[in-house]
Amino acid sequence: MQKILLSDLKNGMITAEDVFSVDGQLIVPKGIALTENLIARLFSFDIFSIKIEDEILTTNLTDADFTEISYAEKLKASPDFLAFKEEFKENVDKLEFSLNALVEKNAEFDAQSLLSDTMGLIERRDSPTGIMDMILNMHDYDDCTYAHSLNVALICNIFAGWLRFSPAERELATACGLFHDVGKIQIPPEIIKKPDKLTPAEYKIVKTHPLESYKMLSRYNLPDDVKNAALMHHERCDGSGYPYGFTSEKINRFAKLVAIADVYEAMTSSRTYREALCPFNVITHFENDGLQKYDPAFLLPFLENVVNTFLNQQVRLTNGLEGRIIYINPVALSKPTIKVGNRFLDLKELDNVEIEKII
Repeated sequence: MQKILLSDLKNGMITAEDVFSVDGQLIVPKGIALTENLIARLFSFDIFSIKIEDEILTTNLTDADFTEISYAEKLKASPDFLAFKEEFKENVDKLEFSLNALVEKNAEFDAQSLLSDTMGLIERRDSPTGIMDMILNMHDYDDCTYAHSLNVALICNIFAGWLRFSPAERELATACGLFHDVGKIQIPPEIIKKPDKLTPAEYKIVKTHPLESYKMLSRYNLPDDVKNAALMHHERCDGSGYPYGFTSEKINRFAKLVAIADVYEAMTSSRTYREALCPFNVITHFENDGLQKYDPAFLLPFLENVVNTFLNQQVRLTNGLEGRIIYINPVALSKPTIKVGNRFLDLKELDNVEIEKII
């Protein structure tokens, strides 16, 4: 293993570490053979040097050799991702066991242990915000409560960092995300996992889960912010949410944070009734009516930071073309500029072309 200046990198050199940007975005995973595009990606993030393995896979590698290997596939093959996936599964299983025991056996609820496990998922990574890529590439669970809750907790932690919350507030935000949906375990599973549209009666039952969450959490010595985030995470700043129709000034600030993380995670995850949406579709959704429903002081930093995690990533467009995101438009975050071959497509100027998938 040796540290090499970017100017001395060559095709075929193998990364000996996960390489992150200054704000924590995973740029290139460990164990990847470098190509011209990957080296250019490192330059674009102002990385000066990286650690590489002593051996070289080949001196003649080009990006054409990797046309069928996407960034997502490279990430999923990285050692850190595989370790994260295993830890994630263990945490989901423990969360499910603990919450079910809480309901079925009236067992003790060790919230601190569950929170510590979640924080460990983050702290054992070289950079917390690199987890955003992992979450997006690991939606293997047909689950609407436990994996979702853990994902929301991780996103809340990252989101709180973007908002410059203190370490204590960041951990509190993580707890708010982890326990925001505990009331859903009281909802019949045939409703939660129903593949078709809910009836009005079924939807009315689902809408009871914030209050049920609050009641369950109130039995334990937890911070008020955790209880109120569970109660209010479906409230909206324009009064259109539930259960009480609160407007912005009445909504707990951690609930505002959880609300955004909850919607983003749910929409970018597969469900029994639909496939996962592309993050840029979700960003478009937030841009269209988000500023009325969500606090701009929370929503705008979230969108600006989320979209920047996709800079330099490969995408497929709705017209079938594939290219690389090279510029984020600050006034139209869902419409970046894409480099396709030698052409540059400004999606803001193309009414009928959107990003279909991150590849």
